[in-house]
Amino acid sequence: MQNLDNSLPEQRDKQEALNLVNGANDNAEDIENNYKQLIYCPYCQDKLIKKGKRKKKYEEIQVYYCKNCEKKLTPVITKHKTYPLYVIIDSLSLYNKLYFYDEIINIIKDKYGMKITRQIILRWLNEYNDYIPFLRMREFASKKYSENKKEFIEESKLFHQQIYNFKYHRAKLELILNEEFKHFKFKPLQEFLELVIAECPHQLFQDSKRSSEFKDNKKTVFNMDEVKIINKYNQACKLAGFILQAISNNKLRHETLQEFMLYNDSCTVAVEVPVLLDNNDIKHYKHELNFEIPIELRLDEGEHITGHIDLIQIRNGMIHIMDFKPSASKEKPISQLVLYALALSRLTGLRLYNFKCAWFDDKNYYEFFPLHVVYKLRSKQRKKKIDKKQRKL
Repeated sequence: MQNLDNSLPEQRDKQEALNLVNGANDNAEDIENNYKQLIYCPYCQDKLIKKGKRKKKYEEIQVYYCKNCEKKLTPVITKHKTYPLYVIIDSLSLYNKLYFYDEIINIIKDKYGMKITRQIILRWLNEYNDYIPFLRMREFASKKYSENKKEFIEESKLFHQQIYNFKYHRAKLELILNEEFKHFKFKPLQEFLELVIAECPHQLFQDSKRSSEFKDNKKTVFNMDEVKIINKYNQACKLAGFILQAISNNKLRHETLQEFMLYNDSCTVAVEVPVLLDNNDIKHYKHELNFEIPIELRLDEGEHITGHIDLIQIRNGMIHIMDFKPSASKEKPISQLVLYALALSRLTGLRLYNFKCAWFDDKNYYEFFPLHVVYKLRSKQRKKKIDKKQRKL
């Protein structure tokens, strides 16, 4: 555990702490009564019934009962714990946002009316260590950003038909790029994220085609030959399972998961990232790179395809474009994710070869290479063979 100086600096940005209490996270009461509802028994898959509530010091937890296996269940892992899970989640995130122990204690008290101590925070950091791998990077980040937390994470509300909370973890991306040589080539992504707030063409996002409109119901918009979708369980699923058990409201859990992964994991560098494609981009992919893109845009009418990427991660020498879907096994947002990858590749100048796409929930993680969707190696080889035969003739 990092042994950081707990003394408050003389010039502390108190307004930021105040915003945490009164601003974007003023949904404490909603979250408190909004634990994930259980429907089926995890042991026998039989339907559960509600069986009263268990009263704890700071909250009441719904108790469920399975008639088939005669077990009583509660929806969260904080069984026999004094404090609610949402308080623990907030405390972990505040610590990894470089807040000192005294500040965290005051914020939790003002926000939830609960008293915690330095020892309790230390215990949570140790107990939930698997969910917060950013801890190993925190000490290095704090050396540069502890006196100026506004530079630590860039945040902005984007009014693009609805409100999107764009956030970019400047410190984490800086550490990732410099930590391993294989990631340094992604410097253009850093340059793009630095310019999002200043140079995003907001007017184009007001009346444009959304990438999420290209839904893959029975048939995918793109040709899926030679595309392999891999299903697995990874750290993203683990973090989703940890967060989702505390929150059932779809909008709240989406935002809470994004924020928790950005603040606490070791590879998420940005959330709700705005991207767009125009007709020139599509023409470039089709005619210059011979990609198969079955989409046409009207240049004379200034049509664009826009979207907001849920999460961007850098790990294992790849940029991962990720979308959280509450029921991932029933969804197939391949076209949406491919368009995100095409847009981000064009905006950063990075090759599509460097990207992976994925959608996930707390149980499944599905990933694929967007390059395999738009570039068919076998069909290119066949064309070459045909050309050779024609030349002989």
